[in-house]
Amino acid sequence: MAHTLNRIFSFFTRRVLARLLSTFLCCLILVVKRLSHFGGPSAFLLLTLKELVFSAQETLAQHFEATVLNITGALFGIGFSTLARYIASLRPDHTTSSRAIPAVSLVLLAFLAGWAKSRLPRLQLSARISCFISIWLLTADPGISSGFVRAATSFIWITLSPALICLVSNMLLLRWFSTHFARAIANSFSKLHECLVVSMDEHLSLNGKSRSSSVASRQKNLLDELLEDSIQLDMAYSIAAFELRLGRISVASIKPLIGVVENIRRELSWGSSRVNTSRGERSSHPTMIPVGELAQAILASMKYVEAALLFVFERTTNAPGLDPSEKQTAPQILRRLDQARDAARRECATLFQHMNEDASNDDNAGAAVETLGYPPFLVSLIEMAGEMRRAVLVADKILSLHNTSRTRLWYPRFSCAWLGIAPPTVIGDDRVVSDDNDPECFEDERGLSMAEAREGLSELVRWREANTSTSILRSTGSRPPSENSGFRLRNIVYGPRVLRLRLVLAACAQAITHSSHLQHAIKNSIGVMLLSLPAFLPIGSPGQRWFVQAHGQWMIISYVWVLETNTGATCRVAYLRIAGTILGAVYAYLTWLICRTNPHGLVVMVTLADLPISWLITRTEVSSLGVVASVTLPPIVFSRFLDPNANTQIIVLAAWRAAMITAGVLAALAMNTFVFPKHCRVLFLRNAGRTLGLSSQLYLALSRRVLYDRRQTLMLELEIRNSLIRLSRLIIALRDEMSLLPKPMMQYRNSLSSMQAMLDIMTGLRQIREHIPIRETVSGVIKDRREFVSCVCMSLYACEHAFRARQPLPQFLPSARHARTTLISHIARSMRQSQRVPGLSHVYASAEGEVLAYLVETLESLLNIGRTLFGTAEWLTGEPTPAESEMAPHADPLKMHHEWDGVQEIGFAREGW
Repeated sequence: MAHTLNRIFSFFTRRVLARLLSTFLCCLILVVKRLSHFGGPSAFLLLTLKELVFSAQETLAQHFEATVLNITGALFGIGFSTLARYIASLRPDHTTSSRAIPAVSLVLLAFLAGWAKSRLPRLQLSARISCFISIWLLTADPGISSGFVRAATSFIWITLSPALICLVSNMLLLRWFSTHFARAIANSFSKLHECLVVSMDEHLSLNGKSRSSSVASRQKNLLDELLEDSIQLDMAYSIAAFELRLGRISVASIKPLIGVVENIRRELSWGSSRVNTSRGERSSHPTMIPVGELAQAILASMKYVEAALLFVFERTTNAPGLDPSEKQTAPQILRRLDQARDAARRECATLFQHMNEDASNDDNAGAAVETLGYPPFLVSLIEMAGEMRRAVLVADKILSLHNTSRTRLWYPRFSCAWLGIAPPTVIGDDRVVSDDNDPECFEDERGLSMAEAREGLSELVRWREANTSTSILRSTGSRPPSENSGFRLRNIVYGPRVLRLRLVLAACAQAITHSSHLQHAIKNSIGVMLLSLPAFLPIGSPGQRWFVQAHGQWMIISYVWVLETNTGATCRVAYLRIAGTILGAVYAYLTWLICRTNPHGLVVMVTLADLPISWLITRTEVSSLGVVASVTLPPIVFSRFLDPNANTQIIVLAAWRAAMITAGVLAALAMNTFVFPKHCRVLFLRNAGRTLGLSSQLYLALSRRVLYDRRQTLMLELEIRNSLIRLSRLIIALRDEMSLLPKPMMQYRNSLSSMQAMLDIMTGLRQIREHIPIRETVSGVIKDRREFVSCVCMSLYACEHAFRARQPLPQFLPSARHARTTLISHIARSMRQSQRVPGLSHVYASAEGEVLAYLVETLESLLNIGRTLFGTAEWLTGEPTPAESEMAPHADPLKMHHEWDGVQEIGFAREGW
């Protein structure tokens, strides 16, 4: 019972209470005749706008920003529509021109709103509300010059009333500032602490017990959560940096902690990947004590940073392990980190030297490399110590600023970057980032590539120069008139003026086909034009009477709200809005049966309906369902109360409402399917191939010693990470995309996980190879390294081609596992024959062998996923490829094995495959 009460009370947050209060006040204004008459027969739209654009947010700063932007968008729509109606009023009533001017104006506004929604996410709601109001103003009695000023005045009241009511309600109940970003970083450090503890239990435990499956599962779950948190931190900072907030410290001061979290997550990923030796073997190493001390120092620094963030931004007075009055806390932690790291380095170098001396023959040449059970974990700890040193310095800096600064208002700088970030007030139905900056996403098999276009222009220039040089000789001779006219025609067609015109037209076509923003604007305007066409037919015509009777404005509004930038997001919004419309229509009809036109009953029932709607919006991932259910209520519940002379039955009105919403949804689905379609599966496979190609470039860059460019390598890592983030969002939208055949979502997720693991491994290799002994591990084994690099790059290239072209993989590929085994054995022999005293760099060499083994496993996992998704080109057995098998009517797709399954790739690698 107590638990149930706690859950009930926890639901009534400040935001929920603000929503309930604003809904109650809006309903109260609607039932007061002296106030609602300012809105005319469409006064019920007050509740609609309250839910769509002015609903309560998490903080007052977020709500104030949304209020200003959305009022601006609404006033722009009112002004634009009023101007169009005024220009139309200059023409005679009931003429074609008086109806065409509002129609053209509505299409133009839909184009501008569609472009702004796609290009400037922060203006998404503002663009939609301008369309919303313009649809009502321009489709109501087009071709009639009177009444448009009164309609504009009514919509000004409909806009300002919910804006002011919601602003007052939120000022009374909401918090004035948000600490979501700082709290997210603190939670990430808490998870890093827990993940490191699990890794310590795995590597440094002395109890001799084997690793349990629960521990392994817990570690994997933590790493997955940390990956998601790392992605969300970038988005949270982008939002927090452009928010109004009150506080002492700017969020930019803790921005470096985002990189610290991501780097430590990668180090935990590749450092905890492999454990080859038993617990008993590791327990005998004396270096466990300094390594354990280093891990404890890192854990203490994580706690310090977490407590500092909570103290500064959350104003927690009892932050664990932190007393801001102690000025030596940060120096003590830094000193402990440095001492533990130096001790671990010394002990590990000494241990490796002793182990290298014990290896006495070639059969044990790999002992110095493989005996130490946790080199990757040790190297990752050393790298973590450096990252945590940066984090402690940042925490100490913000503590000092907090103690010396005063509370002030932090406001965003108005710029294109500010407009390009979606605020948290926008419900995230479209969670896929724009791909305009990715030229390979718009590859057209029918169009020319850049190299082909360049070569075509050069050939044309050479042809023109050749004809110019021979034109004088030809002019001296006598030629038939037909030949002269053909020669002049070719000169005109291939002349410089026509060529410039062709280049301009080609640039325009390329701008349209390569810009998702223009494509979305075109789709938005085309749909609005087609759906609003009946409204601009002559008054009294069947189409115009049907539009008025069915309230066709809701069909157009539904289309504008459902149309997203890809098919997956559109499908998700579509079925949620259909379900929300049905639920809202049923509840509205029941409310009418109970209350009729009783104002007290209407206020109570609509306010009570906001309870489950608020739960859907604030506590679930189907917030669109709650929004549409709330928007469906006012047109049905208050229609007879606001217009007693209406003769349409309520059940018919509810049916028309559901039918119009469904029609708009289906129109949006059809538009996204047939006009500039962006199917998430195609985008995912294309971006996956591009990511694999970037991974191949990154590994090649890491393998160069002479031309190694650290800045280029870091830029490649950042580009791959951004591509992986795009893929993770495409996976979410792909799940909602409708398809007759089931999609292999598990394999898509596995491929994304493997590519993420590949990036983490290559990050670890970059850190390791900056410290390995060049003479023993590179110069002496250059042939073996070249062989291993070739095997890895060929496998990545095969996977890239398979994902891009959706073609089967080759049956046999060079074995990276065999090449790695040969490379490691030769490195061990080279290190034994070296005259230099083994040191810490040799420990890094040992860690490289472990990380390369993990790289091979990840690469083989990618190859297996590629073969599962796209099949294998089996030239040796003569079996058909999957593309050929589709033509066979009796082929069984579940039997995809062949007689060479048992053949080991290592055998072919030894024969030179």
